[in-house]
Amino acid sequence: MAKIGWIGLGNMGNPMSGNLLKAGNEVFVWNRTKAKADELIAAGAVWADSPKDAAAAGDVLFVSLADGPTLHSVAFGDDGFVAGLAEGAIIVETSTVSVEESAKLNDAIVAKGAKYLRSPLTGSTILAVAGTVGILTSGDRDAYDKVLPLLEIVGGNLFYVGGGEQARVLKLALNLMIATTMQMEAEAVVACEKAGIDVAQATEIIAGSAVGSPLCGYKAKLIAGGEYGPAFSVKLMIKDLKLALAAGEQYGIKMESTELTKKRLELAAEKGWEGKDFSILTKLLEEESGISR
Repeated sequence: MAKIGWIGLGNMGNPMSGNLLKAGNEVFVWNRTKAKADELIAAGAVWADSPKDAAAAGDVLFVSLADGPTLHSVAFGDDGFVAGLAEGAIIVETSTVSVEESAKLNDAIVAKGAKYLRSPLTGSTILAVAGTVGILTSGDRDAYDKVLPLLEIVGGNLFYVGGGEQARVLKLALNLMIATTMQMEAEAVVACEKAGIDVAQATEIIAGSAVGSPLCGYKAKLIAGGEYGPAFSVKLMIKDLKLALAAGEQYGIKMESTELTKKRLELAAEKGWEGKDFSILTKLLEEESGISR
């Protein structure tokens, strides 16, 4: 049994920390809204009064937050988790943040004699609940090998990709492909609708075709149903595409399809849809094309 700190109990952090708890580990949890920890505490988790306390509670600290500014606000300061780190501690940070934000945090963690693993996630909340979410990791290899048994509890597809910030860049690369795929599907589906093809049939055929993917399968029901519950919100995808474009600028890469998709998502946000799933790109194009479902 391991003693583990966990910070961030959102859509991914809550089920993942729960899976560690179910596996017999002692888990100390902290979240800005304590009510989100109630179910975990009832199941045996221990509440930590601050991020600092969560970090000091165990040898391994998992962090799962929405964005870079939130991560830094929780990391630094007298009650931040960096202040609670003991020498030799390992931090597994699963958020999607910029290379620059990640590197700054790494410097602070290394100064404490601790190890920092960048471990962004790939996949949906469904996979997080099932314990099969993908995890991309870069950082100290020995630290990775030590926490691998814990990663195997919360994740399915596990990849170690390098000793620095490689996992950050790879996660952004995956997300720009996910987003642009949904823009392409929006155009394809609306073309089918204009030709008189049923949306549910079109999305089913797309998902099972040569251009289909697990993503197209996941989103088929959302698009066909037209409800767009927030599996991955427009707001978060815009944030990730901005980070991807910043990385592209850093490396001197033109990302024209990424820029286009970001602008389309920003139009969706202007319509009040920033909390909806980003596959709502189809509804945006439907409305612009005179289709109402």
